[in-house]
Amino acid sequence: MSELIILRDVFLLLLYTLTSIFALISNGIVFRVIFRRGHHLLFQSTIHFPLSTTRILLLNLALADTLLAVTIPIQFISCSTYFLNHFSISSYICILNRFMQVLGYNASTVTICLIAYDRYRLIRNPLSKYYEPKLFRSLLSTWILSSLFSASCLLSTKSQIYFPSTRTFIGCQILLPTIAKDFSNGYILKRRIFCAMISFYIIPLVTVTILCVLTMRVIFRRSTIGVQRFQSFKQTRRRSLVLLLMTAIAFALSRTPIYLVHLHEFLIASSKTSPTRSVRASNLCNYSTLYLLFYWLSISSCCHNPIIYNWFNRRFRLLVVDCYRSILYCGK
Repeated sequence: MSELIILRDVFLLLLYTLTSIFALISNGIVFRVIFRRGHHLLFQSTIHFPLSTTRILLLNLALADTLLAVTIPIQFISCSTYFLNHFSISSYICILNRFMQVLGYNASTVTICLIAYDRYRLIRNPLSKYYEPKLFRSLLSTWILSSLFSASCLLSTKSQIYFPSTRTFIGCQILLPTIAKDFSNGYILKRRIFCAMISFYIIPLVTVTILCVLTMRVIFRRSTIGVQRFQSFKQTRRRSLVLLLMTAIAFALSRTPIYLVHLHEFLIASSKTSPTRSVRASNLCNYSTLYLLFYWLSISSCCHNPIIYNWFNRRFRLLVVDCYRSILYCGK
């Protein structure tokens, strides 16, 4: 049994590591491509890829996903048992890393909603203008809102710990349980989970779904004149519909399982137990195989977001190839 647990932990650690590496590489490419066009005098490229409002939103999404990806390998050290037992400030560093991880996750979720609205706005009225001050206020509000909801992690949080013994590599521990005893009890914990579920799962999921449906409706109702234009429009419409469907499906699949676990663990199961057992359950951590896989699925959004929102753009792919060539030939 212990050998199976070790194999499970090794597999999960490898999965987390590969997720972080791939996310850093893919989002780094997004940064390079977007800033390449922002400083086009430094590069020799004939492909037009303007820094529009959509690109600014994609840049913000890449920033949030990069923040999430960076915290994954850091937690292997900052939240390791050796680090927690031998350094007095280790709990604070682990909690800070947890805060940054939740911040990146929440900011990425809200940015996806902004991208969905921006896509609907552009398809519905391609000539409409979106003023930059309004855009930057929206982005600032995104990070402020995400920070406020992530700040609860700074008081008390259930965090995964790594390498607790030679028989298991992944465990769980409640950090700072006595400093914020009232804040981490079962009653408050339920409210924290409920608010996070409403703010960063249900509302974003409904928003993205509605905006995708409205965008599809606009695309289906759009007409064109001429045979050649119709063929081109048909291909563009098919690509747009596939992208919209992938956006909604990927958003739902990556976030639904982990929130269903939270819903069952903190809201449904605890309500069926006695108050004493409920308080005792709130002090327990969940690091089952199913939970750890769902946790990986939720943070894996930092990998597939760059693919869904950038790679399906033909001009973006050409610029990626151009960047790759410039790296191989040392910028020549």
